[in-house]
Amino acid sequence: MTTTATATFELDKWEPQTQDETDGTEFARVALAKTFTGAVEGTSSVEMLTASNATSRAYVGFERLSVSVDGRKGSFVLRHSADEEGLSLVILVGSGSGELTGISGTAAITQDEAGHHTFTLTYELPAA
Repeated sequence: MTTTATATFELDKWEPQTQDETDGTEFARVALAKTFTGAVEGTSSVEMLTASNATSRAYVGFERLSVSVDGRKGSFVLRHSADEEGLSLVILVGSGSGELTGISGTAAITQDEAGHHTFTLTYELPAA
């Protein structure tokens, strides 16, 4: 059965480090940390690689969430991929642990005009 859990999150850390800039396109590595509140409760760490220039930007990354989802505690990894066509967040198969072992699904992030982030996790878990 597919379930949806919604939370807000605060960005606790954003540490970009330029790795290379050639012919107008910059590569950077970014370390992030987040704190989630709501149906997803806990923290995460993110490792991201970005490429950006005057006309476009894109990133790929992995995020390890140490959270409870609807009261079930554990961890899992999200794979991020984004560019001008949109953002894709997919749970890495086999990455769930604890009460989140076997989790699968996707996520979405939205940001309102005030800069507040909402995280929506659409997931499936094996029967307990």
